[in-house]
Amino acid sequence: MLHQLSATFGSRDMLDGIIAQNPDRQLVLMADSGGDEGLQLVDVSGQPSVFKSNLDYQVQLHQGSQQWQGFFNFNYFTLDPDAAKVFNAKANRFAGNGLPSGMTAFYVLTKQKSANEYVLLTMWDDSQAYSLWRHSPAFAPFDVYSTSANHFHAASYQQVKPEKD
Repeated sequence: MLHQLSATFGSRDMLDGIIAQNPDRQLVLMADSGGDEGLQLVDVSGQPSVFKSNLDYQVQLHQGSQQWQGFFNFNYFTLDPDAAKVFNAKANRFAGNGLPSGMTAFYVLTKQKSANEYVLLTMWDDSQAYSLWRHSPAFAPFDVYSTSANHFHAASYQQVKPEKD
């Protein structure tokens, strides 16, 4: 089971270079839903980060597949200790009830150097399955955290293949 992951952002050339230099790692290259401009590289090898970005996360909860493919949605927010307790209880209850149709994996992550910074990472068969869940009553337990008071922001990505020379 994965206990930690790391991420970085950059140009296609830079991220392809990191992939080429680390063939022993499981690295997942993602492009934001708007196209090939916003690229993110996620290291899901569970090894110490090779990135300089300091975007290192602890996996607090995981349910579902360990295959990193499809459509990815990241919800970022900051929680005070009391809100974090409630969120963790809701996340555990959600994960224990089985994943919604089209969701392949559910992760709760906390930033290694700032445990009050959370990421709710969900993986999907496609963007339509995510959109249906996001606008359904099943998303209600998490909707309360999607506010500016929690420094909320979200990003969606599709997996892309590295370019070969």
